[in-house]
Amino acid sequence: MFNSLKDRRLFEKIVDQIKDAVVSGTLKAGDKLPSEPELARLFGVSRSAVREALRVLELSGLVIIKKGNQGGCFIQEVNSSQQLIDYLSDNWRLGQIKLVDLTEARYWLESIVIEIVGQKITHKDIDELRMSIDAAERFYKEAKEREKIDKNFEFHGLLVGMTGNTFLIDAVSAITELLSYFLVKIKPSRQITLNTFKAHRQIVDFLEAGQVESAKAVNKAHIRDVSNRLLAKYAKEKNPPNLKLEGRSLLEKEALPHVQGLKRISE
Repeated sequence: MFNSLKDRRLFEKIVDQIKDAVVSGTLKAGDKLPSEPELARLFGVSRSAVREALRVLELSGLVIIKKGNQGGCFIQEVNSSQQLIDYLSDNWRLGQIKLVDLTEARYWLESIVIEIVGQKITHKDIDELRMSIDAAERFYKEAKEREKIDKNFEFHGLLVGMTGNTFLIDAVSAITELLSYFLVKIKPSRQITLNTFKAHRQIVDFLEAGQVESAKAVNKAHIRDVSNRLLAKYAKEKNPPNLKLEGRSLLEKEALPHVQGLKRISE
């Protein structure tokens, strides 16, 4: 399965071979890798090179290292959406991504989503979108803030799921995951909420009528409105939120079901 290596920076070559084995299907999620000494023998390298490679793979999320009698190094299910989420949260902390960047990216991605959905949406899809809006409004009336936010984002999750495009699903999932953090921590005003319900219903009405450009225009105005109101609220915060805490992403701790379920919704 693996080839002996004779090169500098050998740990990178080890990483490449293990990744290739996963991509080809030779290694699957749940498979246990050979021990460090055995890997060193198979690759023809030192144990330190193997240890460094496994550390890189663990940080990338491709493997998980367990201790104890039943321990070892195991291949994990690759979650491209989570990798994007980690990238966004890390770069937010570094100041390389701003809220306005997320808003702009979300607008262009969702414009593509609406364009695709407009060509293939069914009566069943329309009904599902309207039921999601109804549920969000019901949660709002019941003062269930968290559930309402969840349902409002689910609306966009349903839309992107209808494209059947894995990249779009992962990209929109990652962006809405980060935005959901702001909406949970900086609660939207009553006006934001009411405008959201109105925009969502208009988008569905236009899609049902085949007026894709109008649906895109409403979504653009909706995203700008929410972004402007959040920026105004966020500007009042003296301490910007830290998206990392005690080694775990706050996004992971505050994750909403709509984000974790995007792939399920699309299936």
